[in-house]
Amino acid sequence: MKKILLSICLLSALVLTAAAQTLNVVVGDVTYQFPAADAGVMTYSEGTSFTIENKTFTVSDITRMYVNAAKVDSATVSVVYEGTSATVYVAGDIAHWVTPTISGAHVSIAQSADVDREITYSLSGNSSDGEFYMSGSYKAIVELRGLTLTNATPIYSGAAICIMDGKRIDLSVKSETTNVLTDCATPSDALAQKAALYCKGHLELKGKGTLTVNGKYAHGIKSAEYMTMRNATINVASAVKDGLSCDEYFLMNSGALTIKGVGDDGIQCDIDGDTYTVTEDHDGEDSGNIYINGGTLDITTTAAGAKGIKADSTLVINDGTLTLAVSGAVDTSDATDPSYVAAFKGGKVIINGGTINATVKGTAGRGVSAWDIETNGGEITINNSATPTTISSDVKSAKGLKALNMALNAGTITINMTGNAGKGIKAGSGTQSTSGGSWGGGRPGPGGGGPGGGSTWTNIKGSYTQGKSDGTGPTIVVNTTGSAYSSSNAKAIKAICTAYLYGGTTEVSTKTSGAEGLESKSGVYVEGGNHYFKCYDDCINSAGKIIFNGGVTICYGFGNDAIDSNAGTTGAITIGNGVAFAYTTKGAPEEGFDCDNNSYIQITGTGIGISAGANQGGGGGFGGSSSGNTISNAKQGYAFVTSTISYAANRYYTLADSDNNNLVTYSFEAACSSSLALFTAKGMVKNNNYNVKYSTSAPTDATTVWHGLYLGSSAKGSTSVTSFTAK
Repeated sequence: MKKILLSICLLSALVLTAAAQTLNVVVGDVTYQFPAADAGVMTYSEGTSFTIENKTFTVSDITRMYVNAAKVDSATVSVVYEGTSATVYVAGDIAHWVTPTISGAHVSIAQSADVDREITYSLSGNSSDGEFYMSGSYKAIVELRGLTLTNATPIYSGAAICIMDGKRIDLSVKSETTNVLTDCATPSDALAQKAALYCKGHLELKGKGTLTVNGKYAHGIKSAEYMTMRNATINVASAVKDGLSCDEYFLMNSGALTIKGVGDDGIQCDIDGDTYTVTEDHDGEDSGNIYINGGTLDITTTAAGAKGIKADSTLVINDGTLTLAVSGAVDTSDATDPSYVAAFKGGKVIINGGTINATVKGTAGRGVSAWDIETNGGEITINNSATPTTISSDVKSAKGLKALNMALNAGTITINMTGNAGKGIKAGSGTQSTSGGSWGGGRPGPGGGGPGGGSTWTNIKGSYTQGKSDGTGPTIVVNTTGSAYSSSNAKAIKAICTAYLYGGTTEVSTKTSGAEGLESKSGVYVEGGNHYFKCYDDCINSAGKIIFNGGVTICYGFGNDAIDSNAGTTGAITIGNGVAFAYTTKGAPEEGFDCDNNSYIQITGTGIGISAGANQGGGGGFGGSSSGNTISNAKQGYAFVTSTISYAANRYYTLADSDNNNLVTYSFEAACSSSLALFTAKGMVKNNNYNVKYSTSAPTDATTVWHGLYLGSSAKGSTSVTSFTAK
């Protein structure tokens, strides 16, 4: 004892005369480091203990004391792992606030309740059987400085890093370092383990290094409260459950995040202690939300029902590059509510920017699935080859975008559906009934929903809009190549609600029987934008009215009608101030405009309506049950031409008045034999004569050119096709 006290006295004298030196007090595997200038006067107590600053040591616990020139970082605890052991270095200014406990390479540090500053925990080295466990109640910093840590035989927790501190924790992955964390695959039930990296509080991932995580028991990274990320490169190489899991919210501003080999979702954010319903407002709570403001995400999931990114409340994507690949079977663990794989899932999904590429495979998978979907920018590409499934006699098909309410305001959206019965876009909800009699006029209704027959929908809810009232909007491309499955057909856009097209551009293609371009169970209103449909089945089909108040719409049907309204009432198809060019190359009984009765067509504005197709017969076309070709109260001149017109591809047909003034020029992608055609255009007057002539040169002065339609041109045809007198 006298020798130790003598050494202490000598060291005390030394540090007082060597300000640049560091006094090291070693207790087992813990070294407490005091800058000489800060060591001050050591206080002794009856020869059994002494105090440096506020840290009291029991003399009998001290292994050794020495002075060297080591640098001491203030408010820092450094943990160095080496194989089966670990050494802890504690800065003297915070030594009285931390209590380290070490067993081999398993390190536990408890912060006292009276901590009044952030402590930095610097971790480095490697161990195949170690861990870092910290408990406390004050915010802290954890630095990874080249750490490879596997928890093989846990003592304090099953995690590689477990931070039982409910405050904000900065986890800094230091620049140019590579770090790997792996938790225990079979921990004791008595030990807390939710992830390879677990934080009880707010976890902020940052730095410019690389962290790879292997979640052998549960999640890869788990935060009990919010989690943020910037700059760092984070790789979740494997996880039994989610790659990243948190409550409150997840925010990514920058960096690179890769998640693969997971047994559930890529990223999941839960509402803290709550369950999302569409009527709840969680804006004030910021709970269950995910925000992507930048960075690069690469996520792959293969588990049944798994989601690439799942927010129980709201998912907002403002920027960044997101690449997601999801596949897997349906999760039927809850028989009343089976879960389908999806690239993105949220109560509400808002996409304002960024580049998104989603590949969806498996069974009935979705690209984006939510109560509400809103796009205001960004480039979104969804390639969906998921197959359909039958559950409880209800066919569940794959979807590109699926929501009750959908507002596609801006952005570039490309959806390719190759699975059978797939729906590129599906909005709204309702109840379907298949009761009903036969179609009038002896024709069965392939589109359904017509008077006296087909299926009907009730309890319709939701909304579907494209673009804004100023005519601006998204660029939407939907390609559907899948066939029917059971009783379900493929669709490019299916709205079990009213569909409003306010602006932007739409290009739709379908290729198989029953595959319609845009189907609405309530009504279709085209208010602006340019829209093109090339479809095997109806290009536009609605159980309600189809009204063209603005924009330019081209419909080319090659297996059925071009535009088909089953409203069965006046105004079923209405030409307002919009432009509609509709033709079918199928032949009888398919039509350009089909609304069950010619007189149901209304002309309420100064738009353009050009149709070409066959006459259904059985009483006068447009459904077969009507007689006569008269439109009441037409605002401008029109004509039905029932003589055969043989249209050819690569010719440009001009509708002109008797002075040869161009009203509109149009062309066909394929030969079309028309026995029932409607002509109406701005400038047409009742009892005046009009003609159609063609040339083989496309107009060069048109102000609007859209898939075979040329507006604002002065071009003139040279070869006569037909002529008529307007009604």
